[in-house]
Amino acid sequence: MNAVMRVLAVVCLFGIYADSEARSQDKFYAVVFGVQDGRNRFNEAHTFATFAQVRPKAADIEVVDQATISWLPRAGIVRLRYGPEPGTNHPLKKSLEDVGPGHVIAQWGPFETKEELFHRAKRQAQFLDRGGVGYKAVDFFRRPWGVAINCEHAVLDVVRNPGQRIIRTGTAHGHYGSSLVAEHLKGWMIEPHVTHDWLNASLGLDRYAIAKRDWGSGVQTVRRSDIPEHFATAAAQGAAAQGAAAQGIARGPNEK
Repeated sequence: MNAVMRVLAVVCLFGIYADSEARSQDKFYAVVFGVQDGRNRFNEAHTFATFAQVRPKAADIEVVDQATISWLPRAGIVRLRYGPEPGTNHPLKKSLEDVGPGHVIAQWGPFETKEELFHRAKRQAQFLDRGGVGYKAVDFFRRPWGVAINCEHAVLDVVRNPGQRIIRTGTAHGHYGSSLVAEHLKGWMIEPHVTHDWLNASLGLDRYAIAKRDWGSGVQTVRRSDIPEHFATAAAQGAAAQGAAAQGIARGPNEK
C-alpha cells in the first residue's frame, strides 16, 4: 500500500510539474478583423479582435484560452442617430458567422503578443459581458464619460490605462478603421512584421472566406505557415514525458 501511495504521489507531483512547465511554454497571439459591405456603409461596418493563449500539446498545439472583443448593440441593428443602448459581446464564431452576403471580412494577424495584452483582453471581455458600458456607434461625447463605446474603441480600450488619453479612430470604419486598430496594438506585438498563419486552423478561421491584410506598401510581411520550432520541440518532449510516466504507472511500483 505504501508503495502504491508513493507512486500516486510521484504521479501527482509530475502532473503539477508538467502543468507548470506547459504554462511556461505558452505563447499569446492576437488577430484583428474588419467587416464592410461593398459601399463601406458605416452601419454595416464592424471591427473585432480575438486574443489566444496557445500551448504545445503532443505533436500539435492547443488553444487553451481565448478572449474575443466583438462589441455590438444587443438589438442587432447599428443605428447612427441613437442614444446609448445595451450592448453584447459576441464570441469569435458568431462574429464570423453573422457576416452577411455582400460583406468582406479582412484579417490582420495572427501576431504574437506580450502576455499582458491577453490578460487585458480577458478583463475587457468580462467588463463588457457584465454590462460595464453601453453601445453607441458615434461615441465621441459618450466615451470620455464611460457611458458607451463603439466596436473599434471596445478593442482599443484593451490597452488603455485608467486616466490615460483616449485613443480615437475618428470616422474611420470598415477595413480602414480596423487597420488603425491593429496599428495601435503594434506596441504590444513581439514581431509585428510576422503573421503566424499556422494558427488560423486552430482558431477555426480556415472555414471562412477571409482576406489577409498586411501593413501596406513598403512594409514586408513574413507569413509563417509552419508551427514554430520551439513549439514543435516542446510538444515532442511533452509527449515523450507523458509516455514515460504512463509506462511507469502501467508497470506498477514493484516492477523493474
